[in-house]
Amino acid sequence: KRCSRCKQVSYCGAACQNAAWKGHKRTCGTLDEVWLKVNAARQANDWRELLKWEWRMEEMLQNQTDAARDSILSEIAGAHKSGMMSTGNPEYAVSIVSLQERRVELLGKMQRFRDQGEAMCML
Repeated sequence: KRCSRCKQVSYCGAACQNAAWKGHKRTCGTLDEVWLKVNAARQANDWRELLKWEWRMEEMLQNQTDAARDSILSEIAGAHKSGMMSTGNPEYAVSIVSLQERRVELLGKMQRFRDQGEAMCML
């Protein structure tokens, strides 16, 4: 049985879903609701809140344009950077490198697409 609200989490049955609700409700929501919470956290410069929603932002990458994907990855990397600066925890740096590598790959793909479009226009 899936959560009827976010449709992202599966449970073996109603009893398990009810038992897990207390923990799940903090990050449950439709994509629109998630974006509202992410934007509020961004405006408040609350990196901890942004990282709480990281897994949902990762899910949103699948249905976005390349430019929107880059923006989401940049947002997540920025939250990790703030975490590293605030805590000194080097694990945040490892995450930042991984996220930036994904952005470089994505931006390269976007540039190749632009180059192909320009080449087609010249024909």
